[in-house]
Amino acid sequence: MSAEKLWKKPEGDSTVTFIRPSKLQADGITGVIVEGTYVESIPNQYDEGKLDYKFEKEDGSIVIVNGGGNLGFKMSKIMIGDYVQLSYEGMKEIKNGKMKGRKSHTFSILVAD
Repeated sequence: MSAEKLWKKPEGDSTVTFIRPSKLQADGITGVIVEGTYVESIPNQYDEGKLDYKFEKEDGSIVIVNGGGNLGFKMSKIMIGDYVQLSYEGMKEIKNGKMKGRKSHTFSILVAD
């Protein structure tokens, strides 16, 4: 065997985590789900009418959050490159509009200065 080697991941190789609001709701999880840099929005592979949102955490790992509820509306105000803290707040009843009375996944977003 040759001299001992030091192993590391190739540049650009990272762990990817997918977060589905429906799974968070089913598991009763609320609070901060990702903190990192907003990278891009990407088409949802199962519903072309929805976008998913890609973030890079400080450790280089990637988190993709499936769009749902009011997330798309909130993300429309976030710029690529913004460092954000995204929280899931659970299901809440919609008070106005054509979806009034239905429940929706609800999120809050904070942007770092």
